Amino acid sequence: MRPTTAPPAALIRDTLERLSADDLATVREAEFLEGALAAHQQRAQRSLHLPLGTCANCCEACAPTAFYCDDDCRDDYQARQRQSARIGRSFF
Repeated sequence: MRPTTAPPAALIRDTLERLSADDLATVREAEFLEGALAAHQQRAQRSLHLPLGTCANCCEACAPTAFYCDDDCRDDYQARQRQSARIGRSFF
């Protein structure tokens, strides 16, 4: 059984109340902003933060200014990125 979540704060209102066009625009704006913030927070949690000198592909030690330890790791990483893009998923 999945836990239920409360509706966004922008949606909690008296359903019998008639809203003006400005009020409806404000509600839509709040819904959009809440969704955008939630998506940003999810992307931020998935983002890859590695210390300097760590290969982004295999997590092995490499030169402090390098992102990958060698060309094979770079090619492997980029191939996975291309494949993720083809299937419509964000790799990060």
